[in-house]
Amino acid sequence: VEYGLDDGYGEAIVGDAGTMHQLIVDGLEPGTTYHYRACTDGACTQDLTFATAPDRGHPTRFSLYGDCQDNPDVHRQVVEQIIGDAPNLGLVVGDLVSDGNFREQYKERFLDPARQLGHYVPRYAAIGNHDRKDREVVHFRDYVMYPEDPDVPHPETSYAFTYGDAFFVVLDNTLAHLDMFFPIGDAEPPLYQWLKAVTASPEAQQARWRFAFAHYPADSNCREDDAGYGLPESAVREHLLPVLWANGFQAYFAGHVHCYERFDFDGHLVITTGGGGGGLEPEQRCDDGLAEARRHSCVHHHVTVEMSCDEAEVWARDLEGNVIERLRLLRDGSHELL
Repeated sequence: VEYGLDDGYGEAIVGDAGTMHQLIVDGLEPGTTYHYRACTDGACTQDLTFATAPDRGHPTRFSLYGDCQDNPDVHRQVVEQIIGDAPNLGLVVGDLVSDGNFREQYKERFLDPARQLGHYVPRYAAIGNHDRKDREVVHFRDYVMYPEDPDVPHPETSYAFTYGDAFFVVLDNTLAHLDMFFPIGDAEPPLYQWLKAVTASPEAQQARWRFAFAHYPADSNCREDDAGYGLPESAVREHLLPVLWANGFQAYFAGHVHCYERFDFDGHLVITTGGGGGGLEPEQRCDDGLAEARRHSCVHHHVTVEMSCDEAEVWARDLEGNVIERLRLLRDGSHELL
């Protein structure tokens, strides 16, 4: 990979031979746009650019979506709308593919449809239950490069990172291999201990903004027919959300349900954004009338969050570019419609 402040590059880093490559570039300046290209055996990509995370105190914008699954054409349209919102960072709330057992799906259904975004904008993803069909998550972990925390049972499926003024916790709440994210009786599994420690860490508490995202939601007005999904949803409500709110997190984002849904749990913002390509939930099933529910719209969409120093603006946008709704989010977690 050749990189530098212009298309003359000037710096290069070389990886090991093979077909899967991960390279770490050190010494970059914050809030700076770099040019780069990737080369192998004399063949190179076109000139591309990426921007490093801004210093604290500078506005930052991220977009998120999930449940790309088996419709790359819709996924591509969602990404086109995301590009129009010009985020600094992309987040995916799980179900990158429809069956994680098949390696080729990561190219055909996740990487290719989002190529025009992925060339320029870093993306972090939570793992979903469809990705977990590969029980050892070999393919998911081959195609991503996320922080590896020694206290996490499965590396790169639960992790945390800081980006500008924001601290993000990414949680694997798919319950695979008994990597539970909630206590069972008096026992606190390693993943739950990690969650409590990372949300209370100095890195989290020094950030102005704190967000968490995972695949399973806290609840849904469009509930799955399979009663087995009730376990992770109730565990999110009873064990995950209280840990987040106690440590000053302002919002929780999830997927799994193929709709846009907004909730108010204990005065805090909870959003489901599962509109990235999978088949939409039937509207006639979205009638549970949950007390915490505030809005649902079963359309393909994405969500964007723009953070300033003391407040953030949150909006959801459909494939035609229409804004489903727009919110103001304050650092104490309170929020209101705009």
